[in-house]
Amino acid sequence: MGLLVMWGCGRTATVTELDIVPEPVFMVQKEGGFTLHSTLKMSITGVGQNSPTLKCMMKTFRSAHLHPSLVPSSSASDIELVLNDTVNTELGAEGYLLEVRGDGIHLSANSEVGLLYGVQTLMLMLPPDVTKVSYSAVTLPECTILDHPRFEWRGLAVDDSAGVLGKKFVKRLVDVMSQYKLNRLQLASPCVTDTDERAELCEYAAARNVALMVVDSGGWEFETDTVYCRRGFYEGLERAREGCRVVMSPADYCSFDRYQADPRYQPKAEAGVVTLARTYSFEPVPDGTSGHLAEAIVGGCGRYTAIVGSDARRAEYMLLPRMLALAEALWSPSEKRDWSLFRRKTEMQKERLSARGYNYCEGSFTPLFTARRVDDATMNIEITTEVPNTYIFYTTDGSTPTRASSVYIGPVNMTRGTHIKILPVYKGEERDSVYEFVIK
Repeated sequence: MGLLVMWGCGRTATVTELDIVPEPVFMVQKEGGFTLHSTLKMSITGVGQNSPTLKCMMKTFRSAHLHPSLVPSSSASDIELVLNDTVNTELGAEGYLLEVRGDGIHLSANSEVGLLYGVQTLMLMLPPDVTKVSYSAVTLPECTILDHPRFEWRGLAVDDSAGVLGKKFVKRLVDVMSQYKLNRLQLASPCVTDTDERAELCEYAAARNVALMVVDSGGWEFETDTVYCRRGFYEGLERAREGCRVVMSPADYCSFDRYQADPRYQPKAEAGVVTLARTYSFEPVPDGTSGHLAEAIVGGCGRYTAIVGSDARRAEYMLLPRMLALAEALWSPSEKRDWSLFRRKTEMQKERLSARGYNYCEGSFTPLFTARRVDDATMNIEITTEVPNTYIFYTTDGSTPTRASSVYIGPVNMTRGTHIKILPVYKGEERDSVYEFVIK
């Protein structure tokens, strides 16, 4: 998100770029803009004022220090929310059309859920610290966004058999799931044991389009014809052949119990590493799958099991930002997914999460190498990490790199057989051990 911040009678901001997660189906940014003020007028067509979803949307506006007053006519409003009286087949049940125009913001959908998701997208267009900073005005770029999900089932499964999480954690998790358009949360008891608390959470989640299921920790089959496949793609396809609807959750992509970076620098977790990039590469429909087998795959699910001695902060750390990668893998069209773009967008989302008090992992600083042949003796080497703005210090003479060593600034030619050592530094701190590679 490009952001220009100015000071005058109050803090104001002009947004110049949009960093929306998950990536919308269609988005075009135009010349011009529209300025939102803290007090604004909003008209709503087709939604009752007692709707739980509407109340949730109003609370979402207020969390961003926006205080809309409802007006009866769209001609007098800054924001217009419209529930379509004629179904827009392109949007489906959860999609929305959001237009920021020079004279106001127009949001339409076939359902209240679609309106909710449109409002969530609008919130992602605002400055990342908007929940803790009261801006007197924010100017958004004119744009058109048409959006709807690729998969019906976009979920998380949380097992709190250790009994360390509780109601507050579940509500915070539901909030961030709704923000990024995840819509199924399976809770293995005793995450919440009180009957009244369960009813309260179900109502809270439903208003945010998160279906909350309380299941036994012994198994994850949650609907008569829908199965949760955690052992891999082969199992999923076998169940699809049996006529089941399948939710894919292969451990190599979706196990948020595993480390997400070098274990030496991370809290204790299950053996194995599932990085942000690995989760982002999750494709629920295996290559070559088509017809009724492809149609039987209704989505995917990440999973996390709380352990004795952990708490809600650790749970957030293990889920974030990997659940954002999962959200884009399950919502966005496959052709719209772009790791380089998502990697950049994630940095803005971290700022947004931080402003709301969420805990998260910075990411993996393990160097990612791309080697291209120049000639028989030379390779062109490109080095990145998951986290943008990481400084990469390196040596090629066998010595241990320090912050006084050469800094990698772009692709460089190296002779085959060169022994390169790398030290990643982020925000002034050494974030990982020294890595060694031989150019082959």
